[in-house]
Amino acid sequence: MTEEVGRGTVLAGRYRVDEPLPSDLAGVSVWRATDQILDRPVRVRVLESGAVAPALDAARRAALVTDARLVRVLDVGMHEGVGYVVSEQITGASLTQLVERGPLTPDQARAVVGEAAAALEVARRRGVHHLALRPSVVHVSADGRVLVSGLAIDAALLGAPPGDARTTSRTDAVDLVRLLYTGLTGRWPAGRDDALAPTVQPAPVLDGLPVPPAELAPGVPNDLDTLCVVTLGPNQDGPFSPGDVVHELEPWGEIRIGRPADDDRAAGEGAVAAAAAPAVEPERPAPPVRVARQSVRSAFDELPAGAPLPGTPPPAAPARGGIPSGRVERTGVLPAGAAYGAGAVPPPGPPPSHAPEPDFWDEGPGFADDPFAFVEDDEPRRRFDPTALVLVVVGLAVLIGLVFAARSLFTSPVGDRDPVADDTPSQQEPATPSEGGATEPTPQETVDEAPDPGVPPAIESVRTFDPTDPAGERVANVELTHDGDPSTFWFSYTYNNPAFGGLKEGMGLEVTLAAEAPVSGVTLNVNGSGGNVEVRATTASTPTEGAALGGGPLGPETVLDFEEPVTTSTLVLYFTELPTNAAGQYRIEVTEITVR
Repeated sequence: MTEEVGRGTVLAGRYRVDEPLPSDLAGVSVWRATDQILDRPVRVRVLESGAVAPALDAARRAALVTDARLVRVLDVGMHEGVGYVVSEQITGASLTQLVERGPLTPDQARAVVGEAAAALEVARRRGVHHLALRPSVVHVSADGRVLVSGLAIDAALLGAPPGDARTTSRTDAVDLVRLLYTGLTGRWPAGRDDALAPTVQPAPVLDGLPVPPAELAPGVPNDLDTLCVVTLGPNQDGPFSPGDVVHELEPWGEIRIGRPADDDRAAGEGAVAAAAAPAVEPERPAPPVRVARQSVRSAFDELPAGAPLPGTPPPAAPARGGIPSGRVERTGVLPAGAAYGAGAVPPPGPPPSHAPEPDFWDEGPGFADDPFAFVEDDEPRRRFDPTALVLVVVGLAVLIGLVFAARSLFTSPVGDRDPVADDTPSQQEPATPSEGGATEPTPQETVDEAPDPGVPPAIESVRTFDPTDPAGERVANVELTHDGDPSTFWFSYTYNNPAFGGLKEGMGLEVTLAAEAPVSGVTLNVNGSGGNVEVRATTASTPTEGAALGGGPLGPETVLDFEEPVTTSTLVLYFTELPTNAAGQYRIEVTEITVR
């Protein structure tokens, strides 16, 4: 018999249910609870109906993924016929609450969705997908940390059918772009299931597609607007995994939209109430720690009579042959009655100029002049002075260095001297005057002045160009094409077929050399294969003018050799067909360009 869970219910003899929280899934109740064993607050989802068994299995798989941006699953089990999932407490307002106050700034929307995409990419590499992303599962804490809840669990509760890795990755990628649309506009674009975001206003639709974000909110950057339009458009275009979304959004800055909310309790109150809360006065820095200082004089003044001095060594061993007559043994402890500080009155007796008293007075300066004189030895110790030895060694080293320097100065290295050339006059023919009276250079001089053909022309810059867009296509990170690091690469937009999705005939890269130089070929290192590229000695303004110097399909190392060298300062690599990368996407990924 199924027990009804309510306030005070203890699940599995451990988790005490305290307070209900909002839930947007049918057959699921959410509770604030207390782990009575570890004495900590937790969040419990009680699965009362629906696909309970698949949801519990999905929760176990989600518990294997570790990332600070994913809500951690702590326990999974059954109690009196009811399934439950215990997770850490969720802090901060959800994206649903944040957009109730209005759209986020583009920078903040980029950062929030970028952090969520990075977390889901970690889960994807462990074989776990969300498949039920919506604004209510993305939270932003007061310290700017993003938390994503419901990984794999919500999809199982909704009865999402299983799919292959490509389909599930694409689903999460599209849903992340829908979240980006919501952050930019405050509206939720229509998708597979509109019931996933019932509290967010729907986005307006034009010809069956969501209206571009830039038409709803001012100041939306072109890259974010294009990402939303392409991904939510009629074609299967845009990112195919959360990692692709990360690449499209990076880099992003600090998140500053968090509000001090008491975890899920703010869910019922709304983000507006949280924003209206009185500001908390920032904590003042603690005053610097003061270290008590004590002078040496006061340390001696506070010692009781007869106490050993602080910091003095243990008593020294007596000198051989006994103590000389008329002297006292000098130890690390003063004789009784001798621990006097400044201003103390010495014991009665004859002054120091008379014969010394064996109990107190001694030769040399008194204790008042040097309080540490009593630790000196009776006779100075003889120590070895290494100064003379060091000077001798240094002198020998300098002398040896001078000898070697003289030998290298007056003796040529082996192979640099020609005995015949030293003893006989030069066999080189003198320069002969030409008919005009000028002296013609010798063959040897002509060889020395010729340029070195082994040095390749240096690339000064690379920029993208697009016949349909004067700004170029994906201008970010184009410098990675010639940074000398094959692990980094520039990539174009992703299209749904090799012919650029029918949007244009091609696009390209303009390579500018540091100086005009003869060029005999170009080498392209590309991730993927297929497609087609042509190279010409022209500029981006006229990419198809002139004969193609080389061309062909792309591969990991595409070598384009010219029939004859061409002297130029600019080259154009014009791509007329897209290759396919390792993930099956139609886009260009150039790791390195080398000009020969």
